[in-house]
Amino acid sequence: MTDLMQKAPADVLDFDIDFARWLPSGDRIVSATSTIEEVTATMTATVDQTEFTDTIATVWLSGGADGEAGLVKTTITTDLGRTKVFCFNIKIRECH
Repeated sequence: MTDLMQKAPADVLDFDIDFARWLPSGDRIVSATSTIEEVTATMTATVDQTEFTDTIATVWLSGGADGEAGLVKTTITTDLGRTKVFCFNIKIRECH
């Protein structure tokens, strides 16, 4: 099951992904990228940036319109050559 996160269209939010459980001792993240794939007909939310530490990737998202949905995919590579992809669903909901 993929996690579901929500944000309002005006929100600029960061979502942390902890990769520590997949990394053995001595390995660390050396790169991280994120994309959004459309789930609804249109997705106007964007990935502003993806930051990382040794074990955590942080995805910054902005924009979107009420009712849109997408799949955020974050891919990391590690110092020891591992690649791990983590996905979560994002739903855009206007505060009412």
